[in-house]
Amino acid sequence: MIYSKTKYQLHYLVLNLLVIGACEIFFLADVIFDVFNYDLIKLHWVSHTQVEVVFTLCLGITLFFFVHNIRSLLKRQKKAETSVKVASGELSLVIQRYFEIWRLTPSETEVALLLFKGFSAQEIADLRSTKIGTVKNQSSVVYQKANVKNRNELFAIFVEDLLGDLGSSST
Repeated sequence: MIYSKTKYQLHYLVLNLLVIGACEIFFLADVIFDVFNYDLIKLHWVSHTQVEVVFTLCLGITLFFFVHNIRSLLKRQKKAETSVKVASGELSLVIQRYFEIWRLTPSETEVALLLFKGFSAQEIADLRSTKIGTVKNQSSVVYQKANVKNRNELFAIFVEDLLGDLGSSST
């Protein structure tokens, strides 16, 4: 549903741009022909001014809808950005809640966060100015307290909880 609406809005924007482009071409040609005193439109049943009025009205209406469509897209973008911020904040809360449940020490919490961010054991050791053996030991303790075997399973706990929370809040 959202994808089809966005696709519709994008097609609508393209149509608006085509109409604006056609009007621009008309007015540019009109100016060039006026410079050389050549009548661009030689129709007896409609005057040159009437054609210009029609193109001007067409351009004005198209610009109105173009602005409306841009505003609509900007509102949707703002909502999407807000959703990402909410999800990000929610993930942080989920992580903190689990760390409290597992009763991780401050060092274990720091190691777990760095594991979650994708750092290797060596990188964590370097960042924390500790030995790699210490980091591996703390990682094992985190996995043990979380009842998982590796970082992927640890990560999955948070994501599943987040998706469950988001799924239940949208219904």
